[in-house]
Amino acid sequence: MTFGWVPMNALRASFTHVLPAGPLVILALFATVALACNSDDGSPRVRGVYAEVAVEVEPAPDVLARLHPTRARVVVRWWYALDPVRWRWEIEGVGSIIDEGTSLTVSDGNDSWSYDDRLNVYRRGAFRELPDGTVLSPPTFSAPVGPANVPTIDEFIERWRDVDEMREAVRAGEETILGRRTEVVEIHSPSGGSVRAYIDPERMFIMRWVVAGKAGRQSLHAEVTTLDHDADIDVSRFTFDPPPRAREVEAVDGGEGAFNSERDFLRPAYAPPGYRSGSRGYRGGDLGDCRIVATGSLLESSDVAYILLYQRFRAGGIPQTARAWERVESDLGEVFVHSENGTVRLVWRAHDVVALLEANSVTVQELLRIAESAELVP
Repeated sequence: MTFGWVPMNALRASFTHVLPAGPLVILALFATVALACNSDDGSPRVRGVYAEVAVEVEPAPDVLARLHPTRARVVVRWWYALDPVRWRWEIEGVGSIIDEGTSLTVSDGNDSWSYDDRLNVYRRGAFRELPDGTVLSPPTFSAPVGPANVPTIDEFIERWRDVDEMREAVRAGEETILGRRTEVVEIHSPSGGSVRAYIDPERMFIMRWVVAGKAGRQSLHAEVTTLDHDADIDVSRFTFDPPPRAREVEAVDGGEGAFNSERDFLRPAYAPPGYRSGSRGYRGGDLGDCRIVATGSLLESSDVAYILLYQRFRAGGIPQTARAWERVESDLGEVFVHSENGTVRLVWRAHDVVALLEANSVTVQELLRIAESAELVP
């Protein structure tokens, strides 16, 4: 499954057979310029952890790779403090041309905010409780550089073996990173590809995470380049003030069977049972007004089954390519469907929005039921 723009490619990640449950959320890595934060204004300070992670992602194996003559690079900065638990994550994409910029998440111990600088929009959400036994909380992208949150290398290996009985996880030597001795754990999947985790056994901190994708799949290299376990942090890092003219968007329920959507786009009220909300992405306009012109929302089940809703503004309505598909009767008006190699697609329109549903596990009738339940978000 491929898409016509870079962030959406990450919705179906290349390493779902190598990493634990959940897609490789590289779309977060290419979200959008860091929000400046003045640390010299005399505000209170607190002791905590500061880390920087450099990430290189090989281009996806599709036509969009032609847009990236060099590897896309990502810099992750994160601050973490206890008593109370607070954090700030900044994930900045570099070298990705029109997708350059930084996504931001801030939690102050009571509430959390996410901000997209390219679109100048933000969401407010509930404070995310940490699982029992979690010592630190690294940024939520799927290269888990940071605290391993297990006490020993042996338990780390067993945790990865538990993901899949056929998965192999073994010790593979030692290496020094930032002056710290790390033990290397190599993880192999029977479907191909491998991961090498470089873990500081004293702190149980993952210093490097390298994914070698099998032929035709992406590869990734994430490494801690700066680490201070006793950092002096300005507490203003853990607050969020919306920048000028920033627009707040509605927080979306990401629970069971929930499609995500932006204002002025369609949101279905129905989803088949057994599906959970996965990744989402969006594309800004090209006219300099930060308008969102396209969105994508993914539902996944416990196996490889998925349902994708991709929609965008099209003044000309449904394109001729889709009009060549089979037309079906519906109260929605013109609806076109196409099936090929187990994948079913359905296209319809609502005002200026043209929507595409794609699935590899449900019938045309189910897709039609999803489409008929959709309403535009005011």
